[in-house]
Amino acid sequence: MKNKRFENKSGSFYQIKSDTVSVEDSIQRAQWDEEERKYLDSACQSETEKANLDIKKNKLVYFHYFGMVEQYNGDAEMTELLKKYNIEVDSAFTSCTVPYHLQNCYAQIMRKEIDRKFGPNFIDSLREVSKLEYVKKNPNKIYRFEECDWVSRYPGDKEYNDFFKNSQDHFWRNTKYPSGFEFRKDKDLYSYMGANFILYKTGKISDIKVDISFQNKKNYQYSSYFINQLKKFVQNTKWIPATSAGIKVNSEMDLTIHFK
Repeated sequence: MKNKRFENKSGSFYQIKSDTVSVEDSIQRAQWDEEERKYLDSACQSETEKANLDIKKNKLVYFHYFGMVEQYNGDAEMTELLKKYNIEVDSAFTSCTVPYHLQNCYAQIMRKEIDRKFGPNFIDSLREVSKLEYVKKNPNKIYRFEECDWVSRYPGDKEYNDFFKNSQDHFWRNTKYPSGFEFRKDKDLYSYMGANFILYKTGKISDIKVDISFQNKKNYQYSSYFINQLKKFVQNTKWIPATSAGIKVNSEMDLTIHFK
């Protein structure tokens, strides 16, 4: 049986205790944040000074980044190209938890100097050349979808984004819903199926795999029908080979179809 005499007092006590701990935690975190900021400021200043001293000695360094950044093919080729301009190469990690202006300060100063000395398009132009060399050296590689040029691989498309709409529209032109299929209600999540396959630079395809997911479990009785329809669609479509640096390459392909 509860003792009402102390019930409210007990709750109030624990609330005060909790608030006190929360305030103490906030103060501690603020102190840690301030200490980290001071450390990062100091480290950045030291790196900046070192970079400026190295530049005075005619030393230039380009950095390949890894971590939360866009990845490139052809880093090895890029390194060889940079050597022709007496530019050294190193690597640096990019963190999403550290302010951009306080990380890799040495690398940032070096990049500004490279751009100043050789022009703002210098690195991008070398990147294109290195990417081209990489593709030529790896004619049989199967590229990930995102490694390829941003052009649609679906026939008749004018823009990259046309692929998502046109492929679905054309699939449903030749695929009918079974009479017992239960359609999505307004607030239901979408059901879908996805095809993964390899598209070769010759236009041929292989390794078709289809996954299907229905929000309404009753519709799983039609899985075989829809899977076969999607496989036929993939096999009968005259896909346009992917390109990288403008050259036809083998690539992974993903196709998603949503149900009504």
